[in-house]
Amino acid sequence: MKFTNKHRAARIGKVLARYKTGDTDADNLVDLLADARHWSDRNGQDFAELDRLAYDHYLSELDEERGGAL
Repeated sequence: MKFTNKHRAARIGKVLARYKTGDTDADNLVDLLADARHWSDRNGQDFAELDRLAYDHYLSELDEERGGAL
């Protein structure tokens, strides 16, 4: 199955709904990102590099959705 950005947003929405660390989805996202940094530290991963790669993926996905307009 090819995921669309709508599917990607819905997928993270489900994760945040289950995360339940804060009062809002925004709180949950902040906690999830902080926890991902802790996980990265403990597993020898460079969070900043992974985040940069994730941003590149995000931009590529936006570009694809817009038909190459970026």
